[in-house]
Formats: sequence, structure tokens, C-alpha cells
Amino acid sequence: MVALRAKAEAVKSAEEIQAEKIRKIARSVDQVLGSVITGFIGPWVIGWIFGTMTGFKGNGFKGAMSNGFSTGTAWGSMSAAFCGVEVLAREIRGKTDKWNNMMGACSAGVVGNCGKGVGAMASGCVNFAVMSYIIDLFIDKKQDPFEEYAKNPNSQEKDLLRAQNTNKKAE
Repeated sequence: MVALRAKAEAVKSAEEIQAEKIRKIARSVDQVLGSVITGFIGPWVIGWIFGTMTGFKGNGFKGAMSNGFSTGTAWGSMSAAFCGVEVLAREIRGKTDKWNNMMGACSAGVVGNCGKGVGAMASGCVNFAVMSYIIDLFIDKKQDPFEEYAKNPNSQEKDLLRAQNTNKKAE
């Protein structure tokens, strides 16, 4: 009797399976949009500050604000492209590795060279991706808690992953 009840609870209905798929898609969309928005705002503010400070040299207040806005937009756009594509690649591939960073860096290179022609955009993609690869060679990725949890489900970092897992139903 108990075994039959446990087996019945273990079998998910088609509606539950569909709801789980929708939650996973919603989580992925949330992750990508969140990274694009936060990836744009921070660098935009920093770029605006630097652009405004350098724009005061002989341009007056209006010129400084214009320079700050354009610098902030350039920095924010490149960062948003990097963050968005990197997270999108991670969500689609289901892996966290250097290839996601290289795809994000490639997109940042393309966005940074928009309006300069296809050759400049391709060159920016390759240059940014290679630089990302070189940087990743020198960074130790062993401290990633999600990787540790995937290798050892009994690790101490499992609570961090469980707290951030939005696909689970509330029990």
C-alpha cells in the first residue's frame, strides 16, 4: 500500500511536467534579462562619470554631459551584450566554462564596433574572444560553488544552490 502510494506520487502528470518546463524557461529568461539590465546599468554609470569628467576639457557643461552620455552608453551596451550572451550560453548549454565567456566577449566586440563595418565587427569579436580566453587561462575556476555542487552533491555549497534554485516547487 505504501509502495503504491510512493510510486503514484513519483509519477508526474503531464501538467506537472509542462509546468516544470515553463518554470525552467521563465528562470532562464529571468537570468538573461537580469544580467543584461544589471550589465548595462553599472558600466553606464561609470562610463557616464568618466565621460563627463573628460568632456569638461573645453566643451562646457553641455558638451561634458553629451560626452558622458555617449561614453556611458558605449560601456553599458558592450557590458550588457557580454553579460546577456554569456548567461544565455550558460543557460542553453547547461555548463559554466570558458566558452560561455568567449561567446559573451565576442558579442561585446561586435557591439563595440557596430556602425564600423562587418570587418571591424568580426575583428572585434575575434579580439575580445581571444582576450577572454587568455584571461580565463590565468583564472582558477575551482572556487565556483555550482561546479563544486555538481561534482559533490554533499558539499557545503549545496545550501547556496538550493537557496538560488527557483525551479523547485515550494514544499
